[in-house]
Amino acid sequence: MAKMTISLPDNLADYIARRIASGRYDSADAFMAELIVKDQDHRKLDDDELREILRQAEESGISDRRIPDILLETKVKLRDINL
Repeated sequence: MAKMTISLPDNLADYIARRIASGRYDSADAFMAELIVKDQDHRKLDDDELREILRQAEESGISDRRIPDILLETKVKLRDINL
């Protein structure tokens, strides 16, 4: 098992200490390990979603829509959902 040393701002170190004190984690190591696994899972999901979007795009063929039209449509959609 590899050993790493990290430095954290006091507020983050305090947060980890509170999570350990709550009984959810046995140690800072356990907290950090779970955080890293969650990050890996999140990144994998993002990569899988991107691959699926690209696959669908390739299967859809060549569009006859112009880029300005696509941008306008996207702006309207974003406006409609208040972004």
